[in-house]
Amino acid sequence: MGIRSLLKKLAAPLTLVNKLVPKDKKLILIYSNLGFRDNAKALYDHLTEQGYNSKYKIVCSCCDHREWKAQAPENVKFIGTRGALRRFFRCSYMFYSFGKFPVKPTKKQTVVNLWHGMPLKSVAALEKGVKFDGKCYFDYTIATSPFFSEVMQRCFGVSEDKVLLTGQPRDDKLFVKDTRRKKLILWLPTYRSSRRLGSENARLENETGLPLIETEEQLRELDDMLGECGYKLLIKHHPMQDNVNGIKGLKNVMHTSQRALEHQGMDIYDLMKRSTALITDYSSVYFDYLLLDRPIGFTLDDIDRYADERGFTVDDPEVLMAGRKLRSFDDLVSFVVSAAEGKDGFASERQSVNELVNSCQAGNASERILDIIGVSL
Repeated sequence: MGIRSLLKKLAAPLTLVNKLVPKDKKLILIYSNLGFRDNAKALYDHLTEQGYNSKYKIVCSCCDHREWKAQAPENVKFIGTRGALRRFFRCSYMFYSFGKFPVKPTKKQTVVNLWHGMPLKSVAALEKGVKFDGKCYFDYTIATSPFFSEVMQRCFGVSEDKVLLTGQPRDDKLFVKDTRRKKLILWLPTYRSSRRLGSENARLENETGLPLIETEEQLRELDDMLGECGYKLLIKHHPMQDNVNGIKGLKNVMHTSQRALEHQGMDIYDLMKRSTALITDYSSVYFDYLLLDRPIGFTLDDIDRYADERGFTVDDPEVLMAGRKLRSFDDLVSFVVSAAEGKDGFASERQSVNELVNSCQAGNASERILDIIGVSL
C-alpha cells in the first residue's frame, strides 16, 4: 500500500489527532512534495525577503530539501516530506502548491492551497480518469479573477468564500521591471507523459519529443532559421515530463530544466520577463504571460486527443488562447519569424482575455494572502 492510500485510510483518526495537538501560533509550514518551486517558493521568498522569519518559525518540507537547507536564513528550517505531518499537527498556518495531507485543519489552523497555476487543463474533480474523494482539506485556495474563482470552485468542490481573489505569488515577480530583454523565444510545453505522476496525456511519439516538430531534420531547419533571425529558442520542459533526449549540434535551439534554472538562482518567471515571445499549449503559464502583453503561439496539433484523454476546464479552450494557433511545422516557423520581426496582431485579443483571467493581479499577491489570513509583521 502506497503512502497516499495509507494516509487516506487514516484520515479520520489523523483528523482527531490534529484536534488534540496544541498549535504553535508562530509556526508556518510550507509543503511541496514535487520540488520547492512555484507558488510555494514564491510565497517563501516574500516571507523571508520581508523579514517574517524574525517573528515566525518557518518550516519548509520538500522532496529536494537537501538542496535548500544550507542557504536557510535564521528561523527557517528545511526538512524532508516524511517529517511534515508532525509539523502539520503543530503549525497554525500551512501553505502548499503540490501535495496535501488528507487531514482536516482545526479551527486554530489556516491551510491555504496555493495550487500551481490557473487551470485550463482539467484538474482534481474535473480530471478524467482520476478519483476525487470530494473532501476539502484546506481552508482557502486562490484565484486571479472571478472567472477563475468559479473554475477553482468546480475543480475542488468548494464554495465561493473558500476562494481568495488575490492573484498568484509566482506572478509577483512579473511586476518587477527587468531591462535584460533578450532576442529569446521561450517554449514551455506542458507534460504529455509522466511516470512520476502516473499520468499520460496525448503521448508524443516522434524523433524530437516536441509538438509539431516530427523529425530531426525539421528541428535543424528551425535552428538554421533562428540563426538567420539572430534569435534563440529556449525550451524548458515541464518538471514532471519524462526525460526527453536532446538532439546535439544545434546552435540556436537550447534546452534547460528546472534543476538547471535553480542552480543559476532563476525560475521560469525570470525567463518569461527576458523573452520576446512564448510558445506553449495547455499550460497555465500562458495566463501568467498575458501580464507581460507579448506574443504567444499555441501548439494545438493534439488538442482533440488531449481533450479526450485529459479534458479542459472550459468547453472551448481556444476561446481563451489569445495568440497564433499553431497546427503544423510551417505554422511554428511562421510564428517564430513573425515574433523575431516584431510582428504581432493579437494585442487587442490578449487584452480582452487578460482582463477576464487576471483581473485581480496587481503584483502583491503574497502580501494579500498573508493579510487575509492574519499573518503579519
